[in-house]
Amino acid sequence: MSVFGAHRPVSIEDIATKAMGETRPVIGIVPTYDPNEGVLRMNNHYAQAVVAAGGAPLIIPFTSDVSVYESLLPRIDGFVLSGGQDISPVRYGGDITYGKLSELTPEREEVEYLLLSYAYQFDFPLLGICRGMQMINVFFGGTLYLDLEEQFDGMSALDDVPDASEGVRTPAGGRVNHWQTVEYGHPTHTVSIMRSSKLGEILGVDHASVNSMHHQGVRTLSANLSAAAYGPDGLVEGVEARDCRFLMGVQWHPEYFVEDGGHMAPLFRALINEAKNVRCREGRCHDCLRIDREECDANAIWPVVKFADYI
Repeated sequence: MSVFGAHRPVSIEDIATKAMGETRPVIGIVPTYDPNEGVLRMNNHYAQAVVAAGGAPLIIPFTSDVSVYESLLPRIDGFVLSGGQDISPVRYGGDITYGKLSELTPEREEVEYLLLSYAYQFDFPLLGICRGMQMINVFFGGTLYLDLEEQFDGMSALDDVPDASEGVRTPAGGRVNHWQTVEYGHPTHTVSIMRSSKLGEILGVDHASVNSMHHQGVRTLSANLSAAAYGPDGLVEGVEARDCRFLMGVQWHPEYFVEDGGHMAPLFRALINEAKNVRCREGRCHDCLRIDREECDANAIWPVVKFADYI
C-alpha cells in the first residue's frame, strides 16, 4: 500500500466532470441590433447580473450561416433574451403599418426564434427580459399590444386577473406609466406574483417593486404559457412555459436590481443553477448538433428550423 493511502486511478470522465463543476456555465445573451450601422449593442447590466450569479456571459452574434450556431449552441448552457426594439407585427398578425412602431430587426427576431426553438426542444434554461418576454409569447403564438397608451384599457384588464381583488393593486387613476422617466435603477410600480408560479417560488414573495421601460405588452397570452406576474393595471408582466423547467420572461428589467443582494438577484441565481444542471446533464454532447433551416416563403411567419444529431 502506498504511504499516502489507497487510491483509485482518475479517469478522463472524472476530470471532465470536475472541470465542468468548477467552471462557470456559459449564458448566451442576445444583444440589440442597429441595422443602420450594423452594430450589436448590449447594456452591461445584463452581463454583470449573469457574472454576479456565477455565470459567464457570451454575446450571441447575428448571422445567416447556421454552422456558427451549430458550433456555439452545444457550448452554451442557458440564454437571456434582452430588451430592445419592437417585434414585427407580421410575426403575430398585427398591423405592420402602425405609426408608433420602432425600427424592426428581422435578423434578431430569427436568431431569437432559433434560440427559443433550441431551448424549448432540449429544455435549456432561458430568461426573457422586457422585449425578451414579449418574444417568448410571440414564439408560442401569443399577440402583443402595439402601443399600451392607445390600445390597453388597464381597468378592464383586471377582469381577467386571478384574485384581482386581493393580489393586484390599482393605482390612483387606474393606470401605470409603463415608460418611466426616472433612472432605470429606481422602481416605479409593483407587480403581483402568482404564489403557485416558478417565479413566485424563486423570489419568495407575492409582490415586488419593479421598473418599467416599454410601450408594448402581452395582449393575448399563448396557451402554452401561464401568467406568473401582473402589473397593478392587470397587464401580464411575467410568463412561464408550462412544460419546461425554466423558460420564463419578465416585463421589467431585473438586471438593475441584483447588486448587493438586490431583490432580483435570486432570479439570475436560479437561471445559473439550472444552467449548471444542464452542463452536467448525462450524455450531453458538445460536438453533435446539426441545424436544418429553410427560409420563409411568402406565407410563412418564421423560417422552418429543425435540429438533428443532438444527444
